[in-house]
Amino acid sequence: MDDMTENSAHIAAMERRWIMADTDLHRRTFLKGIIAGLAALPLVPRVDAALAAWLDGLATDLAASTASGNYWQRLRQEFLTPARLLHFNTGSLGATPRAVIDAVADYMRELERDPVGQAWGPMLQLTEAVRHEAAALIGADPEELAIVRNTTEAMNTIASGVDLSPGDEILTTDHEHAGGMICWQYLAERTQARIVQLEMPVPATSADELVARVAEHLNERTRICSFSHVDTLTGVRLPLARIAELTRPRGILLACDGAQAPGMLQVDVHALQVDTYASSSHKWMLAPKGSGLLYVRRAVQDRVRPPLLRSGFGSYSGSSGTRNVPHILGHGLAVDMHRLLTPQKIEHRCLALRDGLAQRLQELPGARILSPTAVELRSALLAVTFEGKAAGDIYRALRERDIVAKALPATMVVTDALQSRNYNAVRFSTHIYNSEAELDRLTEALAQLTR
Repeated sequence: MDDMTENSAHIAAMERRWIMADTDLHRRTFLKGIIAGLAALPLVPRVDAALAAWLDGLATDLAASTASGNYWQRLRQEFLTPARLLHFNTGSLGATPRAVIDAVADYMRELERDPVGQAWGPMLQLTEAVRHEAAALIGADPEELAIVRNTTEAMNTIASGVDLSPGDEILTTDHEHAGGMICWQYLAERTQARIVQLEMPVPATSADELVARVAEHLNERTRICSFSHVDTLTGVRLPLARIAELTRPRGILLACDGAQAPGMLQVDVHALQVDTYASSSHKWMLAPKGSGLLYVRRAVQDRVRPPLLRSGFGSYSGSSGTRNVPHILGHGLAVDMHRLLTPQKIEHRCLALRDGLAQRLQELPGARILSPTAVELRSALLAVTFEGKAAGDIYRALRERDIVAKALPATMVVTDALQSRNYNAVRFSTHIYNSEAELDRLTEALAQLTR
């Protein structure tokens, strides 16, 4: 072995030891989370012991598979989706790990053995640990975070707690999801306020371009700005912190639809400087379906006063009513799994797969990518049009081949100043359970369909 080869081998060995040590550190930190709370109560010793063993074993396996280069292949085994099914639509719903599903089922059984004793007893106490863990994951304080069922419920909650006057304006975009728009339509109708929509560029080219468009539409009547962190149509990541530099000095409430970010990107709501943040954990966070989070910045809580939060942000209160406790515990397990894998590693993997898919699709004749290429704007959502082909036909043909994507709807326009746009595009989402081999299979199928 020559000196260069020996040195390279030495460096590779050091890197493997570092990765394994790093994974072991995250394992120890991880096991102090929800699982530690489960063991401390204890609620269901059999279930808790099984979960602890699963998580500890998973962390050990991942450390070993990192050294061998099979990290993501090992993780794929934790999901129920069969190998023949390619799930490229996490942007609609993510896949929940089997251990989380099994734990929720076991906790439901345990709850029904003593419904009152558990629903308002030890299990309920642990849901507060879930709330604290989720707050830490997205950079919020526990006194700023509530557990909800989805982004739409969170956005509705925000709109129901805000006061406006006739003539006040709500600024948003023509790329918002219905779940992030209907709440403002309701508020505008109730208060005689006005919704103003700016037209999103496709594809967006820079953060400067997006900030300038927002600035052009602000005036003395603007009271609320509502934008998606990650655009559900083209996957553009909005520069929220820079937008906040425009809104906060004017006292404009900056509300964020964060349905597509937590679990895909590293999220720090304080760094983003948003006033409210609504998200769905059953997408990229891979939590049980019907899991979400609502953040309200402490400084604006006197301006956002919905009935749901009248009694505080606790997982249960007089204003929230009875909660699905086993489900919330499953939400917490999904949060802890992300802490084990680390948000940084997840984001890197999601974006690497996205870039790999973009490179493959650029080689297909007639394919045109609508998603941004600028590093600071991209996400793991990739929207593509195929010349001469209907997006709905592509979607259905892929589904027949056991490939799940999404045919994008037309833009939701609620003002007279703009017209709805139909991009005739298919959207692909890349997450940690996808692989390079799946990208190849998807690309081959699209090549056949678009010839």
